[in-house]
Amino acid sequence: MSEIVSELSGVIRRFGAKTVLDGIDLTIRKGEFIALLGHSGCGKSTLLRIVGGLDDEAEGSVRTVPETAVAFQEPRLFPWRSVLENVSLGLRLPDPEARAREVLEEVGLGDRATAWPRELSGGQRQRVALARALVRDPSLLLLDEPFSALDALTRLTAQDLVRRLIAAHGPAVLMVTHDVEEALLLADRVLVMADGGFVHDERLDLPQPRRRDDPEIVRRRAHLLGLLGVIQEDRSA
Repeated sequence: MSEIVSELSGVIRRFGAKTVLDGIDLTIRKGEFIALLGHSGCGKSTLLRIVGGLDDEAEGSVRTVPETAVAFQEPRLFPWRSVLENVSLGLRLPDPEARAREVLEEVGLGDRATAWPRELSGGQRQRVALARALVRDPSLLLLDEPFSALDALTRLTAQDLVRRLIAAHGPAVLMVTHDVEEALLLADRVLVMADGGFVHDERLDLPQPRRRDDPEIVRRRAHLLGLLGVIQEDRSA
């Protein structure tokens, strides 16, 4: 697949009589960060699961590199294992714990390696989940609304952390989100889903880090919200 880490062609996914994905074509290339936007139920998470090989009932062609990791909305940590054990579990390296400690340092949790998941805050548990996904140096990282359960301040910190981690590790990323601003701050390509397909495909050739008050971000945010049918208040009055 050379520069392509995932390629979908004519993908259809039905749940009973309902067609959620109707002929999806998508190519994800090395280093690309794609954000998926759309209303609840439009098929974003279904598409992500298909890309990640977690749903084998889709029709069409799906090819994804095996070096793929997923971080979900819920951290899904094993409560009976320590933070270090959660991150190093299944890691096939001469010294898996050393590698796990290295990535825990990257996410700011080097001092919590021996802690139990119940002893961590929501933001810390999500950072452990990110460490577990990145510890294998995946070619493709799938993020399914990884920040939606966090409070506003923790979410901002987590977004900045992800931006820095992606820059350091360099995987391609497919992220499902409901947050238009989040998509604009992190991604270099935004896809809007509706009616079983993509209704908008936008490239973001903007330098990182990005500012929420940047006029270009504000303009694009208004455009995407309009596509999603969100009416903004007129604050000029």
